[in-house]
Amino acid sequence: MVWKTLAEATVHVRRSQVAMVAAAPGVGKSAFTLNLAIRSGCRGIYMSADSDEVTQAIRAAAIITGDRVFDIEAAYKAGKAEKYDKVLREYTKMWFDFDAAPSLTHIEEEVMAYAYAYGRWPELIVLDNLANVFDEAGGEGFTGLEATMSFLTDLARKTEAAVVVLHHVVGDAESGDQPLKLKDIRGKISKLQTLILGLAYTDTYTTSGRALGVYVLKNRSGKASASGDLSVELNADLDRMLITDMEGRAGENLPDAVWDDFKQEFGEEHLREREAHEEV
Repeated sequence: MVWKTLAEATVHVRRSQVAMVAAAPGVGKSAFTLNLAIRSGCRGIYMSADSDEVTQAIRAAAIITGDRVFDIEAAYKAGKAEKYDKVLREYTKMWFDFDAAPSLTHIEEEVMAYAYAYGRWPELIVLDNLANVFDEAGGEGFTGLEATMSFLTDLARKTEAAVVVLHHVVGDAESGDQPLKLKDIRGKISKLQTLILGLAYTDTYTTSGRALGVYVLKNRSGKASASGDLSVELNADLDRMLITDMEGRAGENLPDAVWDDFKQEFGEEHLREREAHEEV
């Protein structure tokens, strides 16, 4: 299974090393990584600088239960969310931190606090995302990003944790709907990571919308293509925050006219969502 392979490559095989997941805003890198964190079964820390507590709680509840985000939000508004409160209380493997601009000192202290509380280092540390980190040394641009990546590399080796950091892309890649290349990584930060995955929507449609392309841009222990020639497609059901393997050819049992209408309608809806996201 493609998804299982990606999870193993990013987490279990990559202990003591740093992986990066890069994508344009709104493509789903947070959903992808939260799926990886929860469904891998790892114990660790998810530093959610880019998303608040309510947003991540609803996403996590959707991933665990398979229910739609819309229905979970409605349940909370109606005061009938006991089911979701229960599953979130029972999920204790990930320790979440919601500092919006964590410094390197804060990240280190959070990892130390985890070790004191549980008597072990975390297996997985997620930083969502790199641009939110506050550089106490005053570094800007490439210098600041490089300092953070160097710190994370050292942290991975000391704790033997898999560190996954989320990051942005630049230029035409910010459209989120074209194959990614290594040169699209914001700040050209690519030297210290062992694995770099780029995410972008493809031209393949499923009943959940456009498929999510995962581009293996760097991989010290296996195949990769800096030009974006090596990729897999995953089904991205963001209504339920689920990233799963593709099954069969999308729309194969639907008349062409019906399938074409669906793709056009979904494309227009996706465009409106992206425009709303960019306005914010």
